[in-house]
Amino acid sequence: MADYVVIARFDQETEEKVCALQEHLCREGYIKGISEWPPHITIAAYENIDIHVLLKWTEEFSNNHSPFDIMFASLGIFPPRGENSKITVIYASPSHSIELVEFYFAFHEKLDEYCGNLGFWYSKKFGYPVIHSTLGTFDLLSIQKAIELIITHNIFVRAKVIALEVYTYPMELIQRFEL
Repeated sequence: MADYVVIARFDQETEEKVCALQEHLCREGYIKGISEWPPHITIAAYENIDIHVLLKWTEEFSNNHSPFDIMFASLGIFPPRGENSKITVIYASPSHSIELVEFYFAFHEKLDEYCGNLGFWYSKKFGYPVIHSTLGTFDLLSIQKAIELIITHNIFVRAKVIALEVYTYPMELIQRFEL
């Protein structure tokens, strides 16, 4: 058994906007490289779970949900931690609409016992997830200039969550499930 991550994917227009922003941040030297992960919101992360059980649940869940709108309304920053005391994460923060929060926690109605250390911060057991879409990791000294650039890219828009995808951790797509 391996480790897996379930992510919510966006419509193509939103994905293109986020990718263009990340490329611009990289060209300007604010982030060192673009993440291999596509633009997304992490829904869950699991340790030592049977992939067939996870795929069955993700398919069942996806079949019972439709695409829905979210609104990227603000930016957030995860503070530096541990040995990376000069590195921070900047993320786009969707407004916590009832639909988004219910979708997020409904996914955790099953299999939450497999979240372990990898997925604890995303689990229902933790209870206080920071629902977000990572834009990149930044040197602490450059975040003001990076934020100024982010603001000019107009990513504060409506987006649509259209699918869930299951990946191995580290990243390899296993299967996509349209909502």
